[in-house]
Amino acid sequence: MSGETILKERDGGLLILTLNRPNEANALNYELAKDFYETMVECSNDKSVRSVLLTGKGKIFCGGGDLNYFLSHKDDMKETLTRMTHLIHGGVSLMAQMDAPVVTAVNGTAGGGGFSLAISGDIVYSAESAKFTSAYTKAALSPDASSTYYLPRLIGLRRAKELMLTNRVLSAKEAFELGLIDQVFNDEELMDAALKQAKKFAEGPTRAYASVKKLLNTTFTSTLAQQLEHEAHHIAMNASSRDGREGIDAFTKKRKPEYTGE
Repeated sequence: MSGETILKERDGGLLILTLNRPNEANALNYELAKDFYETMVECSNDKSVRSVLLTGKGKIFCGGGDLNYFLSHKDDMKETLTRMTHLIHGGVSLMAQMDAPVVTAVNGTAGGGGFSLAISGDIVYSAESAKFTSAYTKAALSPDASSTYYLPRLIGLRRAKELMLTNRVLSAKEAFELGLIDQVFNDEELMDAALKQAKKFAEGPTRAYASVKKLLNTTFTSTLAQQLEHEAHHIAMNASSRDGREGIDAFTKKRKPEYTGE
């Protein structure tokens, strides 16, 4: 897998992705949007990828859209933003749909589209020094990249509206207390903690993780009867899988399971 705006490193079943525009605050331009989408297409179709870790190079996770890039396309800005958002949105959608759990390690400020991208992870770890802000309306823009979907579900409509209208900057501690992220670590400990969790996922029951993601993706749109039917389908499917049989046998015999992702 290639792409200069995203660095990619494999460690067994784990794929580490690093946003790689540190001199531009890892801001999103067309090239990064395109690489992001294409990388997520590859991840979702490569069954050997059993876990994904997403972070940013340098001191900032992602500063959002590259406003200087937008200005360079002021004569065709509508078309440019339409192309970019379709790519970014496609990538975010694939993150949610892929079997592999996605861990985001927010190493620094996450603003605008970077804020949206950060909270799109299945597990979100943050450096203590990181800041979180919607930021969109400060530049007379509206949110994209999934934050109007995820944010109300994570913290409620009232708080989501306040953050998006005021652009209040949250510390990592405040983001954790609101339920926006999962854990906060000292800056120097962040990557070790994120890698540890991502590697555990890469060695775990991938299909069971996929079922958790799929079931939770439907929980607010299904009736109770529909959700129970989804649950019945997934648990039966997982119990009859190779990893399901291995997990049940290991649990009953009190031994460590050996999962393959199948």
